[in-house]
Amino acid sequence: MSEPIQRLRAAIVGTGRIAGTYDDEVVDPLPAAYYQGENRHAGMYTVLPVNHAESYQATAGFDLVAAANRSAEKLHAFGQRRGVRALYTDFRQMLRQEQPDVVSVCTQSAEKAEVTIAAAEAGVKAIIVEKAMATSMAEADAMIAACKRHGVFLAVNHPYRFSPMVRESKRLIEDGVIGALTTLTVHSLGGMLHVGTHSFDLLRYWAGDALTVHAQMPGYVVGKDQSARGWVEFADGVTAFFDHTRGEQPQLEARGKEGYLTVSTLVGDGVLYRFAPMYAPDAARKYPNRLTSEAIDAGPHTISPTQRLLAEVHTTLTTGAPFVSTGHNGAAALELGIACHLSHLGGGPVTLPIQDRDFRVENR
Repeated sequence: MSEPIQRLRAAIVGTGRIAGTYDDEVVDPLPAAYYQGENRHAGMYTVLPVNHAESYQATAGFDLVAAANRSAEKLHAFGQRRGVRALYTDFRQMLRQEQPDVVSVCTQSAEKAEVTIAAAEAGVKAIIVEKAMATSMAEADAMIAACKRHGVFLAVNHPYRFSPMVRESKRLIEDGVIGALTTLTVHSLGGMLHVGTHSFDLLRYWAGDALTVHAQMPGYVVGKDQSARGWVEFADGVTAFFDHTRGEQPQLEARGKEGYLTVSTLVGDGVLYRFAPMYAPDAARKYPNRLTSEAIDAGPHTISPTQRLLAEVHTTLTTGAPFVSTGHNGAAALELGIACHLSHLGGGPVTLPIQDRDFRVENR
C-alpha cells in the first residue's frame, strides 16, 4: 500500500486574472482527454486549468487555504468562487496568521519583490512567482538573496518549460538529433519583459547562458515595456535572432549542423527536419541533400503547464528533485529583456551581467 502524499498548504497573493479568472476567457473549453491522437499537439494554454487557484485544487498534495488582495471586493469574489475562507487585504497579516507552505505571487511585477521577500522572511517552504519576476535586476537579486538566506525554494512560472512539446524539443537537441546547435530564431509579439521573457527563457532552455545582447526598439519610450528585435550571443557559440516588432504568433526554431526543428507554442505544433544524403557515402561530392520531416511527438497533454509546475514543485519540496524553472532561470530571462532596453539606449551590444542593476522597466 502506497504512502499518502504529503499535503502542503498553499496561498495566493494577488487574486486577479492569472490567479483565478484566466480560464474564463475560453469559450466551450474541452477536457484534457480530447488532446490525444490527432489532437495531441495542444497549444500552450489549451489544456485547463491555467489559473493558479484551480490548478492548486486539481493537483495532488495541495490545499488552497488563503488568499490576499488589496481590493476587498475582488478578494471576496475570489474566495466565494474558490471556496477559500481565509481572506486578507494585508498579505503580511496572511503570512503571519496562516503560515502557508507555498505562496503564489500573482501580483503586478512592481509588487513581486516586496511580496517574495516578505514570504521568504515569514518562513514559507516555496514561492512561485509569475513572470516577469520583477522590474529591475536589483529587485530580482534581492528576491533570490532573501530566499537563499532563509532556505526557501524559489520558482518562476515560465510555462514553456512545462510544455511536453518544448521538453521533447530539448531532448532532441541534447541527443544530437539535429547535430551541433548553431542558430536559434524566435518570432513573437509584445513587450520584452511581459512576453519577451517567454522567448528568452526558451532560448536559454535550449542554448544555456547568454553573453551579449544587441537590440533595437522602434519608437522607444523610456521605461516602458515594449517590443524589440535583435540577437543574443551564447557562451557556447550559438547565436539567437529575435523579433517581437512584427506582431507575429510565437514561432521558434533551433538549427543544427544536421537538421533543425520548429515549435509553435500557441498552435502547439512541432516539426523535426533532418538532412539526409542523396548520394552514396563514398561519392566524391557530398551535396545536395534530401530533407526529411516528421512531427515531433511529445505524447498526449494530460495536464496543464500550471498543474505540471505545481506537481514538480511538490516533488522538489518532498524529495529534493531538481527543478526546471528556478529563480536563477527567471532572473536570467528578465536580464535579457532589460538588456534590450540598455542596448537600444546605448546604441550597441550589452555584455552580461548587466552593470546597472537599478535600471527599471515597468511591466505587468
